[in-house]
Amino acid sequence: MRVVVNVDDLGLHPAVRRAVEDLAGLSRVTSATLLVNGPDAAAAAKLSSTSAGSIGIGVHLNILRGRPESPAHEIPGLLRPDGLFLGDYVALFKRYLTRAFTPTDVEREWTRQVERALELGVRPTHLDSEKHIHVWPGLFETACRVAVRFGIGWVRRPVERVAYSRWDKGGVRARILNTFALAHQLPGAAGVAHPHSVFGVADQGPALLPGRLAEYMKRVRPDVLELVCHPGAPLPGDPPLPPEYGPMRIAGQWLAERDALAAQGWEQVLQEAGASLAHYGQLDPATRNRR
Repeated sequence: MRVVVNVDDLGLHPAVRRAVEDLAGLSRVTSATLLVNGPDAAAAAKLSSTSAGSIGIGVHLNILRGRPESPAHEIPGLLRPDGLFLGDYVALFKRYLTRAFTPTDVEREWTRQVERALELGVRPTHLDSEKHIHVWPGLFETACRVAVRFGIGWVRRPVERVAYSRWDKGGVRARILNTFALAHQLPGAAGVAHPHSVFGVADQGPALLPGRLAEYMKRVRPDVLELVCHPGAPLPGDPPLPPEYGPMRIAGQWLAERDALAAQGWEQVLQEAGASLAHYGQLDPATRNRR
């Protein structure tokens, strides 16, 4: 069993970059996905060639927040009148339902985001997306096409196989996401692989605990598991989250998840499960084993 511990939102804020550096140094984080239009993206991209270079860096595809990489006239259905993304998940989903934009519009923007990552010196190991929007029907195939174009071997398919008895807030959140993610027949595209399942959708913040991961791995037994997390290490004097990104609650999870991942117990859980840490760049999409 291979476990990829991936930090979403790298590039959003210096706090996320610090957490990736700290947790990679503790061998708790192996991977991160870069939000290329984030204010800290250029600094965060340097992690691919620094002391934290042992982590794999992918691209956090985004059509929800901030400024696009594409000219506004090419993707008007995705934007507000001021040229920014909507910053509102519900508003974006309504536009999706009314076909105000097409998968072609999304593919154009996501292609430019990967190109931007390459310009910043990142060789992407995988793709995922802000709020898992890439698993909306029609957009998963779009993400896979982008992956094929750039020779990226892995795309997150965020299926968290929650127990039938779980109907708490986290369990319901995972079930809703599974409705989208399980609708896709695999493989999404030739040469593109997906983790068997993820962990960290139902259990977030202080609930992101090694004991819960142990229970999950005993029940599910995935060959490749992605632990999805959002740690941060804020410091006094840090800038606020960019207002053009719209309302975000993620900063409330930063310290809880940083502390949870830094705590003891993870190594023992992995050892008892016969699991090893990896990043997607170390895994062959064809065999799903280490290269």
